[in-house]
Amino acid sequence: MSGLNAFFKKNKKERATVKYAASKDFVDEEGKVIEWEIRPLKSKEADRIREECTSIEAKGKKVAVDNGKFNRMVAAACTVFPDLKNAELQESYGVLGADNLIQELLDQDGEYQQYCKKVLEISGYEVNDGGLVEEAKN
Repeated sequence: MSGLNAFFKKNKKERATVKYAASKDFVDEEGKVIEWEIRPLKSKEADRIREECTSIEAKGKKVAVDNGKFNRMVAAACTVFPDLKNAELQESYGVLGADNLIQELLDQDGEYQQYCKKVLEISGYEVNDGGLVEEAKN
C-alpha cells in the first residue's frame, strides 16, 4: 500500500500497551513482581492535560506549566493496570483521584520518576535526565 491510502484511518496501526515492572513492592502469590500496563498518550489527551496544568501569571504575560502535575496526570491517564480509578483502591490509600493514587503507589521518588519517564517514552516524547517534560511543555 502506498500513497494516500496508507493514511486512511482503517490502515493506521494501533500502538500496543507495554508491560513494565514499576515497583518491587507489589508481588503475586509466588513472589513475582506484578507488571503494570501502560498505554501511549494521545495528542488530544496531552492537550487537555497540558491546558489543565498551565497557568497565566501577572497580566497574562507569562505562561507557567506545572511539570509535576503534568507528569502525575499523564502517568495516571496512561496506566491501564492497575486500575487507578478504582474507588476501593483509592480508599485503601486514603486519596481521591488517579493522579493522587499514582504517587501513593509509587511512593519512592526514584520509582515514581522512572515510571513517569517510561510513560513519556511510550508516548513518543524524547526524555532526558535534565527534565522529564521539557519537550512536553512546549
